Amino acid sequence: MPLAMNIFKTAFRSGFARPGVVSRYPSLITSTSTSTTTAIVTRSFAQTASLLARTKNDKFFKITKQSKHIDETVYHIGQDATEGVSIPKTVPQFPKYKYEALFMKRQNRGLYHGRQRKKSKTCSEFLNKNLRAHKPNRQVAKIWSEAMQRQFKVRVSTKFLRTMTKDGGLDQYLLKSTPGRIKTMGLLGWKMRYNLLNRLAELERGQAQVGNETKQITYIHKDGRKFLATREELLARLFEHVQRDSYYPLKSWQFDKEYSWLPMNEIVTKLDGYKNDFTGMVL
Repeated sequence: MPLAMNIFKTAFRSGFARPGVVSRYPSLITSTSTSTTTAIVTRSFAQTASLLARTKNDKFFKITKQSKHIDETVYHIGQDATEGVSIPKTVPQFPKYKYEALFMKRQNRGLYHGRQRKKSKTCSEFLNKNLRAHKPNRQVAKIWSEAMQRQFKVRVSTKFLRTMTKDGGLDQYLLKSTPGRIKTMGLLGWKMRYNLLNRLAELERGQAQVGNETKQITYIHKDGRKFLATREELLARLFEHVQRDSYYPLKSWQFDKEYSWLPMNEIVTKLDGYKNDFTGMVL
């Protein structure tokens, strides 16, 4: 009995069982009755220990917390219109980037590799505290891309230059697809990555010699046909067929609304349905 009373006194002094006070020992559970007072010491479960932690050891927590929210809802043709959602007037040139910065927005205009503006305090000998800010070590560098065969003049951080040198160049830096690299490359790096992937796809398709000219192969169909015509030329040919097949005159904006967003394979499939003559468009 004296041992139980000593444990209860220790818990009471530390703030436990005091009205309006949260105990500093959540693993101590006490039960009181009219005759006896007992204390039971319990152990926190390992699965809940991480949930009770105050600090989250996420290396990119600041980037993900202060990023622009992206709507990833997939809409299907024919479904009911969602309130507050409007159709964009133009097709986006780049895919959406999940981690567009809202804090220190200069990250979106350069390659900072996740470096951000930080704050700290300086304390004098008289204990006067002054706020100060630490900005990334920014430089303006000219970086060469071997795949795109061009030079980029961008604002970069020294951390980015060191990481890019380790990876082996700008192309290798942008092609790395780990979650950490996607979060730290920034909006500008995301756009450069998209252009780089398109350029690599063009190099993979190759070129063809037509007469005295060398033309780029724009699309390779699953049946082996290699198209030399651009997407705009195929859409113009499709517009002629749809206009001829329509009873009423078809306006250009009506055609763009229904067909301009189609990928190359669907455009070719629709042209095959109209039995189009691809002379001069296919090798």
